[in-house]
Amino acid sequence: MKRLVIAPHMDDESMGCGGLMAKYPDECVVATVTDSGPTRAAEHAEAMRILGVTDSRNLGFEDGVTDQHMTELVAALDAVMAHVRPDEVYLPFPSLHQDHIAVYEAGMRSARVSMSADHHFPPSVLVYDIAAYDVNLYPSDLRWNVFEDLTEDQVTKKALACTAYQSEIPTEIHPINSVKQLAAAAGLVRLMAYAEQYALVRQVRR
Repeated sequence: MKRLVIAPHMDDESMGCGGLMAKYPDECVVATVTDSGPTRAAEHAEAMRILGVTDSRNLGFEDGVTDQHMTELVAALDAVMAHVRPDEVYLPFPSLHQDHIAVYEAGMRSARVSMSADHHFPPSVLVYDIAAYDVNLYPSDLRWNVFEDLTEDQVTKKALACTAYQSEIPTEIHPINSVKQLAAAAGLVRLMAYAEQYALVRQVRR
């Protein structure tokens, strides 16, 4: 199993899929889209160390304007898909941030069926939740309908990975500081101690 987590910024992958990555570190590859400088890169490296993920790559797009480079972004994601050949792809929910919308849309385009023989078609595509954004700019049919069961150790690693991003933590009361509480809220109503929630876009079973 290969799982490709595509993140608009370094920190989105940990907030959205940190538990999944802690659970399957050897199966996960992370592709972050924007380059936010050396401080965030060092924080990202520490977060990956905590989660045990050894394959992380950055596509180097300018923060805040990825929507202006859609053709180049899709081509870059196509190249990552062709190299990794993931069974599952994880995309950010297209919420308020323009980079999140652009990366979601580019990821969906990259996950397409193509006329090109060397284009990789990932069988499963899921969307992950980033709790920092609670308003959507446009309606979608995405629903939280897949829940990843997490242990306390896995959710603790997720919390530690999120707190590695000290440059991104604005206040003490913030979703990035409430990872265990959010995971418990998602899990307990589904008879799990902790969980991450995902929206299934496509699943091809063979």
